[in-house]
Amino acid sequence: MALPDKPRQKTLEILRRAEEGAFADPLLEQERPGFNALDNAFILELVYGTLRNQALLDWTLNQFSAQPVDKTDAWTRNILRLGAYQILFLDRVPVSAAVNTSTELAKRLGKKPGYVNGLLRNLDRKKGSITYPEADDPIKRLSVLYSHPDWLVRRWVEKFGVETAETLLRANNRHAPLILRTNTLKTTREELKASLESRDVTAGETTYSPVGLEINRSPGIGTLPAYQEGLFMVQDQAAQLISMMLAPRPGERVLDACAAPGGKATHLAEMMGNKGMIVALESAPARIEKIRENSLRLGTTIISPVLGDAARYREGTFDKVLVDAPCSGLGVLRRHPDGRWNKTERSPKDRQTLQKKILENCAGLLKPGGALVYATCSTEPEENEDVIADFLAKHPEFALDDPRPFLPASAARLVDAKGFFSTFPMEPEMDGFFGVRMVKKW
Repeated sequence: MALPDKPRQKTLEILRRAEEGAFADPLLEQERPGFNALDNAFILELVYGTLRNQALLDWTLNQFSAQPVDKTDAWTRNILRLGAYQILFLDRVPVSAAVNTSTELAKRLGKKPGYVNGLLRNLDRKKGSITYPEADDPIKRLSVLYSHPDWLVRRWVEKFGVETAETLLRANNRHAPLILRTNTLKTTREELKASLESRDVTAGETTYSPVGLEINRSPGIGTLPAYQEGLFMVQDQAAQLISMMLAPRPGERVLDACAAPGGKATHLAEMMGNKGMIVALESAPARIEKIRENSLRLGTTIISPVLGDAARYREGTFDKVLVDAPCSGLGVLRRHPDGRWNKTERSPKDRQTLQKKILENCAGLLKPGGALVYATCSTEPEENEDVIADFLAKHPEFALDDPRPFLPASAARLVDAKGFFSTFPMEPEMDGFFGVRMVKKW
């Protein structure tokens, strides 16, 4: 038997675990030390590419299979998806390599190597004859072409119409941009850009965030001296804008209620000139360490990581509170394509009770005259507008506050007439975030 192709075998193992509900990101990170840079890049492409196109791959394979591929065993099903992705999407991978390695994987882990070999070769021979769902069934057509679950496509079509929904689905299938946030405690965006470009990095200034850089080419962010020196944090523009909405001032006491891995907490510290105090609250012990690591690297010494439950924490009062609530994550499916397949139509509603409890508790820790920002990386009203409407109905001492004075002028169009900040669907090039700023009147 031929030696196993280790990158493809590792990809297959990650796909198999992701199908069972595991998150692909930590699995990829866990395996990174065992491979060189080229292999890691290949594994990343295979994992995310296969997950990002899963429904389309299944639809295509079914046209050349005697039985639906989802009726076969899990190993064989994922081997077929992996092989089909290489044949249909990766021009630099020879078809023979895709077929042969898939067949070897089927001999080791699947149950049907002959079936895998024959089906993939048939797919390659007849891929010019592939058909797709008709336009008279837009839900099915969009669900297959852009590989999103039917329930989510239906939601977005009903809310935004077919044309806008297709734009959003297409954007979700692009590679997410790599965005850095300049650590203004140590440098400026212009200085950081020059430093990165001296290390063969191609970077451009972001449209919305005045401290952001978009990386178009890099030898590896973690290998750069600027990373080790704490000159930047990897963070999407949308997340950067959420922190800006809170507008903390030097010397204030700030609560970041759901803080790991520390991206927003460190940004708040930078805006405060590293003067004051930030309690970075996190309920998972393992994630507390990530806050410490990022704070140490960036030099944000005013952050105090605290292990605690944001729905019950009662220690002290604060001038500003940020509630970046746990949510369905439907706004970051571009970055986490496995989320498409391990969430259900109930996912937006399932988190609502916890979101309300966290908001209720943390609002009680805010001083009169203080400001609170509630945010999620969800696109759905159950986790956003509905939570805020319920909260304001019970708390007349709180009022919505226009966040535009605290945002860059370019971001003003992302705030609607009610004062709700949303990058979805207004700006599909960013992660899908929702945010609202409220003040406590008494």
